[in-house]
Amino acid sequence: MAQYKTHASFNILLALPAIIWGMIYFFHPALNLLIIFIGCYIYATLFMNPDLDIANKIKFFSIRGLLSIPFRSYSMIFRHRGISHSIFLGTISRVLWLAAILFLILFLINRSTPKQNDIYSLIKNEKFIYGFFGIFLADFCHILLDLKPSKN
Repeated sequence: MAQYKTHASFNILLALPAIIWGMIYFFHPALNLLIIFIGCYIYATLFMNPDLDIANKIKFFSIRGLLSIPFRSYSMIFRHRGISHSIFLGTISRVLWLAAILFLILFLINRSTPKQNDIYSLIKNEKFIYGFFGIFLADFCHILLDLKPSKN
């Protein structure tokens, strides 16, 4: 199993340029969608990766610790290398977890919940799709690197 720095280096320095090249070559995305994808990919690599199931062990007063605050309770519910290390379900679980926290905050501020049509239109929005696949591919690369036997 690779360490945090190995995952971050692999995802950002090796996998991300290859993925960006493939996206540009095959899909020709608009610049704003590419920026959304890259931002979500980097955020997912550094702060929303499958290892958030141990977020309660990250030093709280650090950049990584502060940006993982929403996932401290997540790590108390999900066991390490469980569902969060599932290729598709892990991404879904963390996106839904973050969405639930954001919906709770918005509910406390506005005293209302988003309408069903608002949620469907968000999911069909191409910005959401590019962002989600940024998170999904960062998770995929993380899990791929975890499958490689470590040299001890």
